[in-house]
This record gives sequence, structure tokens and C-alpha cells, in this order.
Amino acid sequence: MSRSSLLPKILAILLTFTVFYAVMILLLRAIGLENAHQFIQQAGGWAPFVFVMLCALSLVIAPLSGSSIFIVGGTLFDKEQALLLGFIASILGCSINFWMSRKMGRGMVAHLIGKNHLEKLDRFTKRLEGHRGIFYLTLMMPLAQDMISYAAGLTPLSYSRFAIALILSTVPLVTTYVYLGSSLLEALI
Repeated sequence: MSRSSLLPKILAILLTFTVFYAVMILLLRAIGLENAHQFIQQAGGWAPFVFVMLCALSLVIAPLSGSSIFIVGGTLFDKEQALLLGFIASILGCSINFWMSRKMGRGMVAHLIGKNHLEKLDRFTKRLEGHRGIFYLTLMMPLAQDMISYAAGLTPLSYSRFAIALILSTVPLVTTYVYLGSSLLEALI
């Protein structure tokens, strides 16, 4: 990929992230952070369940990004609870991706991620098949958990090795979203 084709993608990601953050700031200002916290408390056990399902679903539907949901979770729940829920959601969502691609194959993955991303996925899958696959997977997982978990399911990599890489990469990723992202969001509210 050339630099000239990479720049518009980076700008689109930054713009999307900025717009989402601005909308969240305006929404939380309008609702009030205290009111949002009260709503979460009144929802009882359903709030954490819905949060986990939304985060996991955002990973299963590849074009969506769960990072923004993790950030909001760190603001609405206490950070420790959001960290645990985000970790569970990441493991759940990525495991679903792994098993879906393992059981349903390449055609299903192409349908979920789009045919234009399939070539990139193929290049990544070839790298995973090497003897350093689990190490490479651990390093790359934070960049695109959804795509990488689909790719891993298309390789002969065992689920246990995938799970090790997933756990090792999810802890710092979710921690960053929950603590840094939500702290920034709270500072802007």
C-alpha cells in the first residue's frame, strides 16, 4: 500500500473518531454525567450485559469499531468494571469471529468483511502460518482485533494458541481504551 493511498484512510479514521467523540461529549453534556450514571445503576444487571453484548457485536460485525464503546463504558461504569466487561467482550467477540471463520470458511468471512479486505486478510493469514505466528498475532491483534480473529480462524492455528495471543493483546488494548479514552472524554464533558 502506498503512502498516498494510506493517507485518506488515516484521515477518514481520525475524522470518524473525532465525530464520534464530539457526539458523545454533546450527548453526555446534554444528559449529564450524573444522570447517565443513575440510569446505569437503575438498569441493574442488564447494563453490564448489554455493554458486553454491544462491544462483542461491534467486533463480530467487522466494519464497526468497538473502541468507542469501550471508551463510553469507562465513562458510564466505574473504570475497573468497564475494564473487566471490555475484556470479557473482546474475548467473546474475537472468539466468535475465530470460530465463525473456522466453521464457515472463507466465503462467510468475505461476506462479513467485504471482498476488498479479503486480499489483505490473505496476506495476513500467510504470515500467521509461520513458526512465529502466535508472537506476530499478539503484536498485531491491537490494530484490528476483528479482522485478525477472522484471519486466525482460517489458519491451522489452534484455538488455545489464538486465545493466548488474544488475552495477551486484549489487556493493554482495553486498558488503554477504558482508562485513557474515557479519562479524555470525561475531561471534555
